[in-house]
Amino acid sequence: MKTYQSNTKDKKRNFFKRHKYAVTVAVCTLVIAAIIVLSVVFTLPETKPTGGTVIDPPTVDTGNDPTVMMPMKNAQVCKDYADTKLVKWETLDVWQWHPAVDFLGEGDVFAVLDGKVTNVEKTTMDGNVVTITHADGYVSIYKSLGSDISVKIGDEVKAGNKIGVTSTSMMSELNTGAHLHFELKKNGKHVDPATLLPLDGDK
Repeated sequence: MKTYQSNTKDKKRNFFKRHKYAVTVAVCTLVIAAIIVLSVVFTLPETKPTGGTVIDPPTVDTGNDPTVMMPMKNAQVCKDYADTKLVKWETLDVWQWHPAVDFLGEGDVFAVLDGKVTNVEKTTMDGNVVTITHADGYVSIYKSLGSDISVKIGDEVKAGNKIGVTSTSMMSELNTGAHLHFELKKNGKHVDPATLLPLDGDK
């Protein structure tokens, strides 16, 4: 029995001697695997429960367009915008482009968009003029107004706010009678007001 036990112990010692490199590799592999697992566990992002917490809603483009109002109510368009052809200005008896839409008739004049009054002036050829600067590069210009202007430079106006009344103060279009000469600019250049205003039903 003693000899058998001795032989068994010797075999175990000889086994570890013969396979010490394999055992070392196996132990190192286990250690490395444990390190990798622990590093993954500790670097996972922290997750918090959403119950009872405020979560910012996603930004949604509602596509809401700015409020646009007609500059006059129930007014007839008597002269359209013209930048590609010449039209006759009866008062001056000349043919030239017409950078505006003329609304014929007596009545109140309203701001077409929210904005800020940036100029109020009286000139010989254009009469009483109000200029309003809006967002997105728009500027609206109201000519041939009466002397009783309802706004002043620096006023903030909303679409639909009254700014004055029509008159015959625009000497270059005196023969037209009481009317509003309405001009619209976009980024400093004249554009057809029909690109902003629903004019189809008024022509």
